[in-house]
Amino acid sequence: MNYLKRFKIIDISQPIEKRTACFPGDTSFDFSLKASHAESGSFNLTAYQMSPHVGSHADAPAHVLPKMERGNLAGSMPLDPFIGPCMVIDLSPCCAEITLKDLEGKLDLTEVPTRILFRTRSHSRFDLFEEENACFSTTVIDFLSSHGVLLIGIDSPSVDATSSKQLEAHHALISHNMFWLENLELDGAKEGVYFLSALPLKLMELEAAPVRAVLLEFLPDRKGDSLC
Repeated sequence: MNYLKRFKIIDISQPIEKRTACFPGDTSFDFSLKASHAESGSFNLTAYQMSPHVGSHADAPAHVLPKMERGNLAGSMPLDPFIGPCMVIDLSPCCAEITLKDLEGKLDLTEVPTRILFRTRSHSRFDLFEEENACFSTTVIDFLSSHGVLLIGIDSPSVDATSSKQLEAHHALISHNMFWLENLELDGAKEGVYFLSALPLKLMELEAAPVRAVLLEFLPDRKGDSLC
């Protein structure tokens, strides 16, 4: 049996191209053709450059910690938080700090998922950087950690306000040994339970890594199959 036929794959990654927006002053995506099929007779070859924070990505602790040490870098992050069952919570439209009040009625506190993605629609266009964004209060991060959450994700450029200098949410996540995804594309994901795969590239010397993030939505057949 082809088990993938029992799932709908939802791509929640931003496209990466020259139009993809990034933080002002950051390195946007660009590429050059190093060899063409016409020149080589058998292949095309390109090279590209961009910040690892362009598009959908995972920050490593080294992004905000003073030292770029191997244990804090992207290639050292554990993979478990980035793959497994997750919940999408719809808070849209939201373009401000997410507080505990926003979560009222959204979570069953007897069974909190270990991975939660927040759909806010605060950044509806991947090719436009907007100054205001949905982000997390540290009280929300503390609360989620106390209920066993390992990973959170959001469809905005940062878990902090883009104007933040202290990056309190980043530091709160690190203090709880939690991980996070930024710049997700969640327009096609309704509120509900999915299986997440968003593995970061094994970049051993960088402070962040791109991810190809997808959700698997279970499609029960006529026999009443379940995930169990």
